Amino acid sequence: MTGVRMDGRGASRADWDDIKAFVAAAETGSFGAAARRLRTTQPTITRRIDDLETRLGARLFNRGLRGVTLTRAGELVFDRAFTMQRAFGDIERLVLDAENPNAGDVTIAVSEGIGGYILGPEVADFMREHPAIRLAIDCGFHPDNPVDGHVDLSIQLGDAGGATDMTAKPLATLHYALFAAREYLDTYGAPTRLDAAAGHRFVYHAAQARDRWDPKTNAFMELAAPALILNSSTAMLQAIRRGAGIGAIPTAILPLAPDLVMLDIPPLASPTLWLCHHREAMKSARVARVAEWLVSIFDARERPWFRPEFVHPSEFAEWSWPAATAGVRR
Repeated sequence: MTGVRMDGRGASRADWDDIKAFVAAAETGSFGAAARRLRTTQPTITRRIDDLETRLGARLFNRGLRGVTLTRAGELVFDRAFTMQRAFGDIERLVLDAENPNAGDVTIAVSEGIGGYILGPEVADFMREHPAIRLAIDCGFHPDNPVDGHVDLSIQLGDAGGATDMTAKPLATLHYALFAAREYLDTYGAPTRLDAAAGHRFVYHAAQARDRWDPKTNAFMELAAPALILNSSTAMLQAIRRGAGIGAIPTAILPLAPDLVMLDIPPLASPTLWLCHHREAMKSARVARVAEWLVSIFDARERPWFRPEFVHPSEFAEWSWPAATAGVRR
């Protein structure tokens, strides 16, 4: 029987894989997402959860069309299961580091935009230099999510929130400014004030958190009724590039989309990007190596768009993303 085994007295006990499936489903909110995280199939996850619920004699999840949520019993189980998984992960890291400190899996949690536009162009170089480290870049990160148990490193707009088992260090500053396609501005004009920009077609990313913006920006957001709302940075960038309207985009993306035009309006917000991890994570040599790589990507000395002070994109010409210039270096 898969998932449930019998001990010497005839009583069944849960398989460790059942616990991992349970934690993954609780953290991702769906059996399908849990299967992708654990590199297995959804029927396998469903079977393991069913086995665990049968063993415990309680329903752990409420199933719905939009995914799964923990029941009261599931919430009680999750706290202990999460602790078990964290401890087991520590054991795995200790053993692997003792045998081969430069090999193994490292998972990074990022938003889709950062993963696609900032890490994506850089990852091939890291893979060539560190072939024994297998990276997993989880681009399903949401600003309100905690750092899940499967994650070694998290890049997020917001620190660890005072969690005692977490460490956070400032990584970079993102300057969100208003951009549009040249075609759009030639047709509808280029506003130079926020109140004038509010009358244009506005493209809005649903995950942009207003609590990081100043009151003037929030007032603009109230006036600028979105003509298009998306939850994908890729879709947002492509829509703006094709003339859908004006949108707030980090200037850090501009070296990869030089055709966009920044409006002559100061940035709407300049939040800090943080590198977060559990305190024990840096005891792993491979995690520490990946962290060093991430810090180098956001080096503001080489890439001025990450500096705390705002640098206008017109000054970016002497810098460039390595992958965006087909190997051309400054």
